[in-house]
Amino acid sequence: MLKKSRRAPAEGRDLIALAQTLARDAERHAILSASLASQADRLMLAGLRQLERRAARATNSRLNS
Repeated sequence: MLKKSRRAPAEGRDLIALAQTLARDAERHAILSASLASQADRLMLAGLRQLERRAARATNSRLNS
């Protein structure tokens, strides 16, 4: 009986430690996800700007011909 009461708190502490580890991992994942999404946004905008410049040059080229 004494062994059982000592084991229960240890298991409880293990569950709490696991929950804390999972929470930290989730936070790191969220930060990484946000960083990747931000980088993707910047790349998308840079690509759109390049396409717009090319389209503008092509339009100007046709108008000047």
